Amino acid sequence: MKTPIPRSRSISLRLALATLLVSVLVSIVAAGVQLDLLYRQQIDSANQTMDEIGRTFVPSLAAGLWAVDQARVDLLMDGLARMPGVAYARLDSEGQRVERGRPVPRPALARSFPLVYDRGGHFPLGALQVAVDREYLTTRLFRASLRIALTTLAGLTSASLMLLLLFRYWITRHLERMADYARNAGIAQLSTPLALDRPGRRRPDEIDQVVFAFNELRERMVEEMAKRDRQEHELQAYRDHLESLVRLRTVTLQEQAVQLESQKLELQRLAHTDSLTGLSNRRDFLEHLENAIRRSCEEDTPLCVLMLDIDHFKAINDDHGHAVGDRALVALADTCRQQLRDGDLIGRLGGEEFGIVLPRTRSESAEPMSDRLRDALSGVRVPDATGDILGFTVSIGLAQHSGPWESASELLLRADRALYQAKREGRNRVIVDPLARPHD
Repeated sequence: MKTPIPRSRSISLRLALATLLVSVLVSIVAAGVQLDLLYRQQIDSANQTMDEIGRTFVPSLAAGLWAVDQARVDLLMDGLARMPGVAYARLDSEGQRVERGRPVPRPALARSFPLVYDRGGHFPLGALQVAVDREYLTTRLFRASLRIALTTLAGLTSASLMLLLLFRYWITRHLERMADYARNAGIAQLSTPLALDRPGRRRPDEIDQVVFAFNELRERMVEEMAKRDRQEHELQAYRDHLESLVRLRTVTLQEQAVQLESQKLELQRLAHTDSLTGLSNRRDFLEHLENAIRRSCEEDTPLCVLMLDIDHFKAINDDHGHAVGDRALVALADTCRQQLRDGDLIGRLGGEEFGIVLPRTRSESAEPMSDRLRDALSGVRVPDATGDILGFTVSIGLAQHSGPWESASELLLRADRALYQAKREGRNRVIVDPLARPHD
């Protein structure tokens, strides 16, 4: 069961009222008195200055002008310019002008004094213009304002010190106690509520509200920590379960990836390989032939191509069956692999027709190699369906690449023509294309 929240009396209101009262009293008294005095002093000072000029300087200037004593006039004008507050003085007399200081566009106070000689008659001699600079009054006002500010600051400082002492007693020491409790609070200390050293027989204020809320928070934290521990255990169990599922799924995906990669390689192999003999198919053979021709042209080396097929292959299929024909094709492929060099390429172009690429080989060397291959194939034997042994022969056409102007299809066409010439001349022989133009 939760403890009901006690009614509070605002400590911030008491502090605000005390601060406001002291500040208002000090500011009103100091500012009112000082500003009133300042205003009166500025007005009186400016008028006194003008009156003094009228009493002292004006008669002396009139006497100097009457006596035509220019040195005396200049001396009086210099003294007038040095008087406090006088920024500009101008003497106009019978067309003559004497100025001291600088003209003031907007003077704080300006007077014009007529210059008259009254001894033995009334003789007007000119006029004296005097201007009090606003900057002079501003400077005096600033100094007086500074005194007001310092006085007010002293009063406010005194009031602030008093308020700080009160604030220290009412709030700060309790806040420090709460801060220490919060800094040092651990799991073990959460079981102990926060308590402050305050008089019991008083009305509760905001500090008591904070302590109450802090203890409520502490209770909720204890509850939430227990709840969090339970949830962490449940989450860890669920995480372990998920990790086991992920590991199982990862193994499955890896196995599937291996299978897919194997299938991809198999498809690539099937796309480039004859399924019966394991040799390159026609497409792959032509790609390799074009690459070999390009290298031959770049390296300026010879290249020969052989076209061969099994003699009377149709009769073998017709008399012994397609299975025996397939055995003959497989045996031909195996024998060619054994007889050819590393770097030579053999491919099945279709049916019983095969092609062989001999890089870096001239027709003079390729012809005896082809004849040895033909002789080896004539000794191959395959069993038929009845258990008898069947032999076969091959016919071979040979052509040498004649130069960069000749394409792969044109080279194969020449080798194919030589092959058919070997067929016409009785089979089981090697015919070299008569149009071959080997490199020197």
